[in-house]
Amino acid sequence: MAISSATFFAITAALAAGAGGGYLVSQNHVFEPRVDILHEGAPIVVQMPAASASVAPRPAAPPCDDTVGTPAACPGPGYSAEEGGCGILTMKRCNEFKQAFKPKVAERAVECVNALKPNERCDVTRLNLCGHLALVNACAPPDDVVTDVAAPPGSVTASCQEMIRGCGGASLGPTMTDCRQTVAGMNDVGRAAMSSCMKSHCTDKGLLGCEGVAADAK
Repeated sequence: MAISSATFFAITAALAAGAGGGYLVSQNHVFEPRVDILHEGAPIVVQMPAASASVAPRPAAPPCDDTVGTPAACPGPGYSAEEGGCGILTMKRCNEFKQAFKPKVAERAVECVNALKPNERCDVTRLNLCGHLALVNACAPPDDVVTDVAAPPGSVTASCQEMIRGCGGASLGPTMTDCRQTVAGMNDVGRAAMSSCMKSHCTDKGLLGCEGVAADAK
């Protein structure tokens, strides 16, 4: 709001007569705060308090759920070894992921397998890595389970306690943290198969080699 010089002197007189300290009287005789007075003869700009902007609360993130997902079809059998291929290796490993992992985790693993180049699909390490990456990105396991006592049967922690004992302890086998994250993305079939694999292959295959193996793997 701009105020003329005449109004300015009227306001000054009002202030001298005892108007409220720190405030000026407007043309409507309303006290208004924060008047910036410039040099004589210049207009006086009254700055009104800015309206506070309302901030909308952020919506809560959806809960993590690995039970919902639809894995794509696995690659078909490739060329045999005699023809320079690796036969059914890729198809077999991919289908093991679908059988052992929760739906959303299996979906990611199969997507990874299908994205491999033809020459990469015969690399067992690359295939295993597809399963491993899907597992480490699975929903976090429950963090309210006590790990230094016997856990409820069938729980993530109970499965890992069994594997760690079978390996001779955490100094020789997997850590509880790594094991829990791996097992959390598996279904009951996958956990049972992995536990069986770890009993025989704790030191040579370990978690990575036993993830998503067939139930009858030795």
